[in-house]
Amino acid sequence: GVLALVLTACGSAVTPPASSQTVTAPSVSAAATPSLPPTATAKPTPKPTPKPTPVPVPPKPSDVTFEIQGGAPDAQGYPGDVTMTVTWRTPRTTGVEIRVFGVTQCFPAPADSGKDDGPCLVEHTPLPEAVRRLVADAPASAGVAKWTWPGWENIGSSVMMGPDGTTYESVVIAAYNASGHSIFAIAAPGYWCSDCTY
Repeated sequence: GVLALVLTACGSAVTPPASSQTVTAPSVSAAATPSLPPTATAKPTPKPTPKPTPVPVPPKPSDVTFEIQGGAPDAQGYPGDVTMTVTWRTPRTTGVEIRVFGVTQCFPAPADSGKDDGPCLVEHTPLPEAVRRLVADAPASAGVAKWTWPGWENIGSSVMMGPDGTTYESVVIAAYNASGHSIFAIAAPGYWCSDCTY
């Protein structure tokens, strides 16, 4: 009795029927996905930097005047100091400077013009740098430029004489900024005559 039961129990451990067996499917590796190149990110097209609008050259000074004051003899009879004043109406723009030049040469009318006298300087006369000397400057907004020199005695038809003895036959001014300068405006044209004696 007991032995038979044990055998039966042992026999029950035999391989179960095929219908109850679990079949494990072999693992299948997924096919390797080919790597794609990274997508290029489109860079935005930079906007062109606008060029700054150039500042225009200032206009020719208008309504220019020139005045000399002083020069009266002192107690010893020597000429006193002389103050020259130039004024203008326009331009009065910020960033514009007015420069005053003394012109060291007279430009009389040609001999065949039939004239015996006239201004030393007229409009459209070329003014090379060699005959111009800066004598004063001021902001255009001021509307006036002044300077004072020692007085002088007789200098003939010249307009003024500098401290170094240079005589000036006329006076011109121009407006300057970063872009250049205006046409020169005549402040004092000076004077010449063919038969003048001093």
